[in-house]
Amino acid sequence: MSSREAEEWIARGIELGEQDRFTEAVEAYDRATALDPTNAEAWALKGGALADCERMEEALVAYERALALDPDEAALWAFKGNALAELGRSDEALDATERALALDPTDATAWLIKGAMLTELERSDEALAAYDHVLALDPDETDAILGKADALLELERFDEALAVYERALEFDPNDESALTGKGDALDALDRHDEALTAYDRALSIAADDIDALTGKGDALANLERYDEALVVYEQALALDDEHIWAWMGKGDALAGLERHNEALAAYDRALKLDPEDERALSGRAIALVDLRRDADALATLDRVLAKSADEPFLWTLKADSLVRQDRLPEALEAYTRATKLDERNAWAWLGRAACLQALGRGQEAQAAEQRARELGAVITHEE
Repeated sequence: MSSREAEEWIARGIELGEQDRFTEAVEAYDRATALDPTNAEAWALKGGALADCERMEEALVAYERALALDPDEAALWAFKGNALAELGRSDEALDATERALALDPTDATAWLIKGAMLTELERSDEALAAYDHVLALDPDETDAILGKADALLELERFDEALAVYERALEFDPNDESALTGKGDALDALDRHDEALTAYDRALSIAADDIDALTGKGDALANLERYDEALVVYEQALALDDEHIWAWMGKGDALAGLERHNEALAAYDRALKLDPEDERALSGRAIALVDLRRDADALATLDRVLAKSADEPFLWTLKADSLVRQDRLPEALEAYTRATKLDERNAWAWLGRAACLQALGRGQEAQAAEQRARELGAVITHEE
């Protein structure tokens, strides 16, 4: 009798769920599992209703109860993976989706969750492959289309990303995430005016979309419209004053306006959120150089160059600071490093020539100066 009553409560829960009455559905499934604790379907449905109520810890417990009863059900492993993903437990979520796919390689939901988790773990190549698996099973799965576009964007395959965002927008022209992603791809392709149009469209749909706001700020800054960019970054920070990209963008805009002390403060705020962020470290170093605080600049440059040793601009910046401190042999080494990384860096060749001349290596200095001239440097010698 209890099993029959449990089935009636399950049916009632399904009916309530279809009406979006999820709290009542949970109560119905509670009755079902109390009457028949060995009913895997009841536990699974309860997990789904709890997830719909955003009660993810409880949903996870329900899915685990279901799996204890039916460990070979691929969909249950996928649902568990989704709950773990929502709880930010990415590695465990990925493991759960792998279990699901081992049982059923055609489970599109598991592939979709796997793609999302790989994206979260910054394994973009693998995420892209996972989304392609979903789309092979269902070419119109919009979440997979958007996920694929995001993965392509992270891989800096901007033209491909743009095409996939356009496809996502064919399904839903008002998808603010796709519009923001489209803006990001356009901005990366130096199509800044078009990017602004995409960001503005996203913001007309969701005015508090902080990613669209920071993207818009970046596009304005790239167009050297720094005053406007600063306003947009301030709007983003009013929504979330711990948004690191908005603080870095604010720093860039202030630097463009030559408000270097304020720019430095913005970069320092970003570094409180992530002390190892390379963009914030680079911005801080540039601000310090502009303020002629060379000792502090050099310390910051050494930190960022330890992470990005292949940036010729930063080596040139370091060399300039070393020159101002009369550390010419070290400056020469830094200029030389910059020219090896970028043979067309006229400023580094010019600095290298000046260091060589000051160190009494005139013939080498002349060769370096000639190379700077060939690259378009205008050189004047004081009488």
